[in-house]
Amino acid sequence: MNSTGPLPRTAASSAHAVYLTLRRRFTEGELAPGERLTEAALAQELGVSRTPVREALGRLLVDGLVVPAARGVVVATLSKTEVEQIYELRAALEGLAAAQTARLQATGQIAPARVHAIEQAAEEVERAVDKADAKRSARANLAFHRAFGEAHGNAFLTDSLHRVWDRIAVSTVSNLADGEWARVALTQHQEICRAIVAGDEGVARRAAEEHIRSAMRVYRAADSAH
Repeated sequence: MNSTGPLPRTAASSAHAVYLTLRRRFTEGELAPGERLTEAALAQELGVSRTPVREALGRLLVDGLVVPAARGVVVATLSKTEVEQIYELRAALEGLAAAQTARLQATGQIAPARVHAIEQAAEEVERAVDKADAKRSARANLAFHRAFGEAHGNAFLTDSLHRVWDRIAVSTVSNLADGEWARVALTQHQEICRAIVAGDEGVARRAAEEHIRSAMRVYRAADSAH
């Protein structure tokens, strides 16, 4: 587990601060399926009492990110069927997010700076891939998906996407370790960007959906090879 050091004193007793710290570790692929998390170890690492850690782990249980174990909890492991299901859900959600963002662009309801941020996020993924750093690439990749996945203004859609992104973060890291797929992903990111900039709702939806389905095929092939 990567250490982040104690939380700021102002947040030391906040279960929410602990929860956000652990959620970030899921989204950045720092926690592996089956990894054990204990109240005592986390409390010592983060410089808090066990009470906020217990509350934060309880929220992660509700989110489905961890499951009970003999001592503490362990990071949840998705079955092959669950991985297939979550990728299908992600394709539908991100397709909708890209379409709605493109619609706002077409009607002039999205700030140019926000559209530019989507393009910049795509460029950051390319820089990370060039460095052949899978974890950095995964963080940059998530930032790109968040950039257009949060630009539509639909809070319910954003909440659903965050839950999916957290659950699927580990597979994203493993996918981006595949240099060939990473290059394909960069091309698909550009297709999504162009469609959003052009305000083409239909193309944006199809590009985003195909990107996630392509990722699913890569994950499936890698899993079959093991």
